[in-house]
This record gives sequence, C-alpha cells and structure tokens, in this order.
Amino acid sequence: MWLPMVSVGLGVAKHVMAPQPTWLGANSLALLLAAGFYFWRGLEKRNTALLTGSAAIVNVALILLWRELRWSDPQFFMVPLGASILVLIELLKAEIPKKTHDSLCYVGALTILVSPTFHIVGGSWLHLFSLMIASVLITLVAMGLRVRALIYTGTAFLMADLIAMVVRGSLNQTSVLWIAGILVGTAVIALAAYCERHREQMLQRLRILSAELQTWE
Repeated sequence: MWLPMVSVGLGVAKHVMAPQPTWLGANSLALLLAAGFYFWRGLEKRNTALLTGSAAIVNVALILLWRELRWSDPQFFMVPLGASILVLIELLKAEIPKKTHDSLCYVGALTILVSPTFHIVGGSWLHLFSLMIASVLITLVAMGLRVRALIYTGTAFLMADLIAMVVRGSLNQTSVLWIAGILVGTAVIALAAYCERHREQMLQRLRILSAELQTWE
C-alpha cells in the first residue's frame, strides 16, 4: 500500500532535480499510475482517505506535466482541481455531511468557472468561449446528477459570459451593442406576449419545474 506513495515521492523529487527530463511526462505517468491504484482501492474499500489522496496525486501529476510543458494558463491548474472536488463529492456523498454538499459544490464549480476570467479581463476571445463550454458542461452535469447548486452556478456564468461577449464585441464594433440590444428587447417583448397568451400553461409548467427542482439535492 505504501510503495505507490514512494513512487510519488520519487517522481516529485526527480522533477525538482531535473525540471526538463528527456521524456516529457515520465514523472507524471508514475504519479498517475499511483493515483489509479489508490482510486481503485478507495472504491473497493469505500475509503475516504484513499480517494482523496488519489485526487490530490492526480492534481500534483498534472502540475508537474504543465510545468514541464511550460503551460501557465490558470485553467490547466484550476479545472482539474475543481473537477476533483465535484467527483469526490459524488463518490463520498454518504460520508460528507449533507449540509456541506451545496457549499462544496459551489467551491468546485467556481474553481472551474473562475479560471478563465483572469484572461477574459484582458479581452481574450478564446477564454470567453472556454468559459461558455465549461458553463454548459457544468449545467449538463448538474442535470444528470440533479444538483441545484451546479445548475444555478453554470447558468449564472453562462449568462454572464454571453453578456461579456456582447460587451467585448461592442468595443471593436459599436453596432454589435445596438444590434444585441434590439434583439434582446424584441425577444423580451415576444416572450411577454407569449406568456400572457398562454398564462395558465406557463404557470403550470413553472409549478412542475419548481416541484421537480425541490426533489433535487
């Protein structure tokens, strides 16, 4: 049980002594194999320490790999960390106090979704699209797992990302802001008219949706 941890220590030590190995990813591979072993044993024994340790080792392995590849984007470090938190919450649902589930879900989701904002502030379109993809994925995962905290967070960041795209586009093309404003206004008027015409149906659907969300975690 301790030998894989020894390989983890050796891999980290080798990375520190030789930051640029001849075979990129060799140290990370050793750590990932150790993490896989502890993850397998943790699932078998339902052992919280082993599962948490495997997640920590995976993140350390990725950090070593990104350093060897000289990749410094915060997303490479924060997305795996946030994903690890969400996976551990799902695997250790019975062991984690129920009142902390939502808080941990928010921590995991925010760790993923905040990661592109460092470059979005600088005007990066690539990170705007990566935030959109991350928001959609988290929303889909929330629907699959039936977790309200994740769907709230994913939807909020998706809306904020769309607004940021419009604002960013309007800096280069002023007409983008006007066109977006007209489209949003038209959509709001059309939605209001539809809701007014089908008021009872909409209210019934909202009641069903609200009742369904109440059954989610």
